[in-house]
Amino acid sequence: MLKNKILIVDDNNTLLESLKLYFEEKGYSVFTDTYGRSAIEKIKKKKPDIGIIDIRLPDVNGLDVLKEGLNISPNTKFITITAFQDMETTVKAIKLGAYEYIHKPIDINELNNIVEKALSDTEDYHYVTVHEEEFKENTIIGKSKCMQEIFKLIGLLSEVKTNVLITGESGTGKELIAKAIHYHSKYSNEPFIAINCSAIVDNLWESELFGYEKGAFTGAHFSKKGKFEIAGNGTIFLDEIAEIPVHLQAKLLRVIQEREFEPVGSNKKIKMKARIIAATNKNLEEMIKNDKFRRDLLFRLKVFEINVPPLRERLEDIPLLVNYLVEKINRNIGKKVNKIPIEVINLFKKYTWPGNVRELENVLTRAIILSKDNTINKECVANLLNLNNKLIETENEFKTLEEVEKEHIKKVLISTNYNISKSAKILGISRPTLRNKINKWKNFFQV
Repeated sequence: MLKNKILIVDDNNTLLESLKLYFEEKGYSVFTDTYGRSAIEKIKKKKPDIGIIDIRLPDVNGLDVLKEGLNISPNTKFITITAFQDMETTVKAIKLGAYEYIHKPIDINELNNIVEKALSDTEDYHYVTVHEEEFKENTIIGKSKCMQEIFKLIGLLSEVKTNVLITGESGTGKELIAKAIHYHSKYSNEPFIAINCSAIVDNLWESELFGYEKGAFTGAHFSKKGKFEIAGNGTIFLDEIAEIPVHLQAKLLRVIQEREFEPVGSNKKIKMKARIIAATNKNLEEMIKNDKFRRDLLFRLKVFEINVPPLRERLEDIPLLVNYLVEKINRNIGKKVNKIPIEVINLFKKYTWPGNVRELENVLTRAIILSKDNTINKECVANLLNLNNKLIETENEFKTLEEVEKEHIKKVLISTNYNISKSAKILGISRPTLRNKINKWKNFFQV
C-alpha cells in the first residue's frame, strides 16, 4: 500500500516532532526539515504529495522554498504556515501557488482538514505526475474504502495460518493478495507455490501436486517431490480452483482434511504443513447447484473469504493505479513517460474495465509505447479503449439534468480555481444561487 507523503519544514523542532507524530499516526509518510535549502533537495528526491512550509526559516524565505518547490514538483500541494498575520505575505503565497495558508499557533484539526482536502483535490491538476522513487513490485494499490478493508484483512490473516478463498473477476489482483498474506506472515521465508489448476492435465494432477516415486509409472526414472511437499510451511496458491475436475476434487478434499498425502507409487504418508489459499472468478455456489463443485471442499477452502471488487467499483483508485503502473511499465520497457493528462484519467474513469487492473496495465503499456514524448496522448487512449470523441461528448444524453448540471458547474469551478464570482458570471447565475448549489451537492464538489 502506497502512503501519501508529507514534507514539513519549520525551525521549531518541538513543533516538527509533534506534527510528524500526528501525521504518522494517521498513516502518512512524513519527512521533516528545519532549513529551506535542504528542504528543496528533499522535494527533488521525495516529490511529496503535501508540503507544509513555514514562511520564516533560518536560511531562506519560505516563499522561495514554495516557488522552487512548485517548479520542481508541480503536483505537490503546498500549505504555508506563519506566526505573522500580515495580508501581504498571505497574498504572495497564494499568488505563488500555495494551496492554503494557516497561522500559528497551529490548530491541528484545521491543518488536518486542509491536508485531507488538498489530497482529495489532487485530480484537479491538468497532469498527474509519476513519482519514480520508492517503487516496489507486487504492490497492491488502493485508497478506496473497499481496498482499505482488504488491507485490514491481509493484516489479520497473515497472523493466522488458516485457509483462505479469494474471489473476484479476472484481472483484479487475487494472486497479489495471496502473496501479500504470505509475505506478511511469519512464514514469509518459506516457499510461495502458485498452481494454475486449469493448466494441469488430469492424469498428471496427483503427481504434480503430491510427487511420485521412481518407477511409479512409465517414464518415472527418478523420484520427484510434489508441490505440496516443496511448499513446506509456506503457502500453496491454487489459482482457478473451479477448474479442478469433480473426480479430482475428492482427492484434494481428503488431503486438506487429513493434512497428509502420499506420493504416487508410495505408501509413505507425508504431513502437509502449508496453508492453502485458493482463488476463483467463478460462482462456486452456482457450480455446486450444477454438481460441478463439491460443497464440502468449498467449506474446507472457505475458512475465510476475501472478495476483490472490480475496478469499475473503485474508480477513485485509478489515479493511484495509473501512477504506479506507468512507473512499472517505464522500468520494464525503458521509457520515461511521466505526465498523464487529467483528461486521460477522466477517460479511464468512464470506461467499465471488463479486464480490470490487468486490462488497465495493458492499455497503459500500449499507450506508453505509442507516446512520442513524456506524455500519454488522450486520442491514443480513446482509440485503445474503442472510445471516440462523439461518444464521449454525447454521454450527457444518458444522464439526468441534475447530473449534467452538477458536472458542468464543477467543470467551471475547476477552470476558475473555485472563484465563486467568476464561476457565477460564466454560468449566468447569481453568487448566492451558486453557493446554494455547491452546498446542496457538497459531496460531489468535495468542499
